[in-house]
Amino acid sequence: MDRRLKDNEWIILQTLWQKHPQDMKSIIRNVQQAHPEIAWDYKTYHSFFRILMDKGYLKAEKSGKNNLYSPGISYEEAMGLETDSLVSRRTYYGSVSGLMINMAEQGKLTEDEKRELMDLARKLAEENR
Repeated sequence: MDRRLKDNEWIILQTLWQKHPQDMKSIIRNVQQAHPEIAWDYKTYHSFFRILMDKGYLKAEKSGKNNLYSPGISYEEAMGLETDSLVSRRTYYGSVSGLMINMAEQGKLTEDEKRELMDLARKLAEENR
């Protein structure tokens, strides 16, 4: 099973990372508020929830007639999966530096990201002394 999160899964989990647990109605309302362009119907949400639960990224707890949903994966864990996926793609063959160099050469790094990378490079250089 593909462990990467699809865009729709990110959207649902972002709602839950902000506040959990939530019932389905609350999640739908919060997704629609954050993304008014999304017009998923109830069955679509239900399908997304089932897939997220199969992956272990969503937990459900029965509360009366409703389920209360919580994330089964932290934001940091999800970011780690995305990073692993991106770096392992054919283009970079596992090379983080190749990815960073390409982004820098394409002008895709913000000033904050450049500062963060420079700070990291200094920290790594100090560790190697």
